[in-house]
Amino acid sequence: MPDPIRNILVPTDFSELSRLAVETAANFAEPDQAKVHLLHVIRLPIVHTTYDVNIPERVWEGLRGEATDQLEAARELVASRGAPVGESIVGERLSPEEEIVAAVERLSVDLVVMATHGRRGLAHAFLGSVTERTLRTAPVPVLCVKGGGLTNRPPSRILMATDFTSHADRALELAIEVARRFGAHLDLLHVFDTSPPAALAALDELVVLEAQARDQAAARLAETLDRARGSGVSIEPHLADGIAADHIAERAESLHSDLIVMGTHGHTGWRHISLGSVAERTLRLAPCAVLTTRAPED
Repeated sequence: MPDPIRNILVPTDFSELSRLAVETAANFAEPDQAKVHLLHVIRLPIVHTTYDVNIPERVWEGLRGEATDQLEAARELVASRGAPVGESIVGERLSPEEEIVAAVERLSVDLVVMATHGRRGLAHAFLGSVTERTLRTAPVPVLCVKGGGLTNRPPSRILMATDFTSHADRALELAIEVARRFGAHLDLLHVFDTSPPAALAALDELVVLEAQARDQAAARLAETLDRARGSGVSIEPHLADGIAADHIAERAESLHSDLIVMGTHGHTGWRHISLGSVAERTLRLAPCAVLTTRAPED
């Protein structure tokens, strides 16, 4: 995300959460007077698209008309918050994330702001999440709005989670940019992935190796802190043990963080299924908005 921000894209389904995303985008647009562009993707229920059913053109025209009216209301909301209004786009592709990526490239978007419903368990497994799929494919940072969003004030406390990869380094740069932009305090967190207690109890050598690894994690965190301190941002380190996503969400709750910033590897397909994604699990658990970014691929 460059400084200054020029263009922000808000994909919307016209829900109340999407309204919060629009207001949050207007809030982020204010410092640089960035344009806020709006996107809605028309999607028919799966029962109509699974079978060979000819959808009459009048149905599509009705959907387009309704989407246009709703987008106009969203434009008025952006303007009422003092942010410049950009384009309003009605997409009709089967994949919303494809429409989002296409709009990002065409409009030279610097930041995507979108809502997430934070579904878990079977509801998430069945319905999936457009937001999570966008995290994996978007070439720019994605701000995922949860709860009350960041509608009335900018973030004052930011939690940045690092695993010391290139993606985390890019996320740290982004967190520093946001903290500097809004004068926020930055908490730097690394969660050390501990071995199962049964394994530690059975293997004395593993206990020694894990202690060495944790010392190395603490040293890496100190090195990262030293690099970040030159930015002029107020920053504080934290080291925790356990499951990364769970601890990130818990620490955000205890610190009253307004925003979590973290990198994502953007895995798709079988690689994503096998490896999972700490960023996506954090998104489902987080009590606040989550901003993600990916480093350019080597």
